[in-house]
This record gives sequence, C-alpha cells and structure tokens, in this order.
Amino acid sequence: MKNSSLSNWLYLSLLVVFWGSTFALTKYALVDFSPLWIVALRLSIGFLIIYSILKVRGESLPTGLENWAWLALVGLTAFFPFFLICWGTQYLDTNISGILFGIGPLFTVLAAHFLVPDEKLNMLKFFGIIVGFTGLYILLSEKPNTSIIPNDFKVLSQVAILLAAIGYSIQNIAVNVMPNISLMQKTSGSFLFASSFAFITALLLEGPPIIEIFDISFISVLLMGIFSTAMASMVMFNLTKIAGPTFVSLTHYILPVYVVILGSFLLNEEVHLYQIIGMFVILAGIVITRIGSQKLAN
Repeated sequence: MKNSSLSNWLYLSLLVVFWGSTFALTKYALVDFSPLWIVALRLSIGFLIIYSILKVRGESLPTGLENWAWLALVGLTAFFPFFLICWGTQYLDTNISGILFGIGPLFTVLAAHFLVPDEKLNMLKFFGIIVGFTGLYILLSEKPNTSIIPNDFKVLSQVAILLAAIGYSIQNIAVNVMPNISLMQKTSGSFLFASSFAFITALLLEGPPIIEIFDISFISVLLMGIFSTAMASMVMFNLTKIAGPTFVSLTHYILPVYVVILGSFLLNEEVHLYQIIGMFVILAGIVITRIGSQKLAN
C-alpha cells in the first residue's frame, strides 16, 4: 500500500459518508422512482457537475480509443453497482445492505495482489481480511427483515448487493491501472458513458419519469447525484491514485457501521447486539490489515 497520511483518512471518511448515505437516500427515492431511473438521474446529475468543473478548469474530454475503452469499463462499473444497490435495497433494510457491501475488500485485496505491483498480499494482511470477513459473518448471523417478500427475492437481493461491492472493487482496480489521464477527465469521461447508457436504457424500457422537484424522492436523487456520485467519484479516483486501491477498500469495512447508525436514526431500523459485536470485529480487521500493509511498505 502506498503511504497514507491524515488527509487520506479524511478523504476516506468523506467516501464513507457519501457512499453510506446512498442506502438511506435510495429508500426515499424508491417511493416515486424505479431503480433504473434513480441510477439514470443520479449519473446524469453527477456528469453535469463533473463536466462543468472540467470546463472551468480549461480541460476537455479525453481522446483516443484506449482511453475510452477504459472509461467505458469504469462507467459500467458505476452503472451496474448503482443499479444493483437500488434494486436490492427495495427488499432489504439499509443496515443489511450496508453490511453486505462490506465484502468488497476481499476481492480488492486479492485482485490488487496480481494487478498492482505495490499492493502485494502478506500473511498479516490476509489475516486482517479474514477477521473483517468474520465480522461480516457475525452481522449476517440473524435473518434480515425481509418477511414481506418471497424467499427467492431475499436471496437475490443479497446477491445483488454483494455483486455491487465486487463491481466497485473492479472499478477501484481499473482506475489505478488505466492510462494516466487527469482525474477530471477520468471522472467526466466515465460518467458521460455511464449516464448515457443508463438514460437511454431507462427511457427505452420504462419511458420518461414523472419528476416533482420539491418531492423528497427527487431531492434524495439530487443529493445522490451531487455527493454520492460526483463528489464521491472525484474523492475516490484521487485517493486511489495517492493511497492505493487497498486503502480505498477500507471504506467497505467502515461503511457498514455508518449505514447501521444512519438507518437506525433516519429509518428507525432496529440495531441488535450481534450487529454491534460484528462492528467491533470489523474494526479489529481494519487495524490488523493496516498493520500488515505498513509492514509490507517497510
């Protein structure tokens, strides 16, 4: 892992807030919008913000087939996780969704071991990941509150969140190894592809949405577009470059804690003892992983 500083941890905390808030905001947005339109709108809002910043900085969209091939991959790894989270959150409490999302580091660390030269795995680092996974297992030791839907959807909604976590991990690696264009070009280019793909798909499959700009559903989508999409992506791309994908993957450990707390306050979801125990085990995994990464750097 690359050297990290206090500023990197502050960026990481922002990512947790931006991404973690998505689960609660999605619950509000689903009242009036389908999962597909939530994704299309938040990506379009995110692109407009990023592209505006790009032009103010005097930059242009990247050129070249290789760049756009990578940007298409990054864009798809934005669209599909967004959609899977929206779809799965329809049938799960947000705290369970956030917990399941924490599986990401397992994939990120293993993939980074093969794809990123200075992100090699050692025994202590691996042990920290296992401890973190044990915390997730504890958090999943009780059945989620999904009694209002068939059993098939219980499983599919959980699988959707897990696949979203893996999708973000793929994006994390891709951003780190793609050609060295600027941060704003990476963000604006990938969002142009993702928002176009999402908007056209939503329009063809579902027709135009009904939007009330002062409705809580649209306000939730707007907040997701600004913070959970545009701002989060800029922070994530920059942090991946300066601190490495494994450091960014720590958000998957901290995020469940934030989501459970937020869900209990905003959505009145119950917090149980097994969830609290699981959180402490996850935090222990973070500490062990960090120690292993520091030993690797030395």
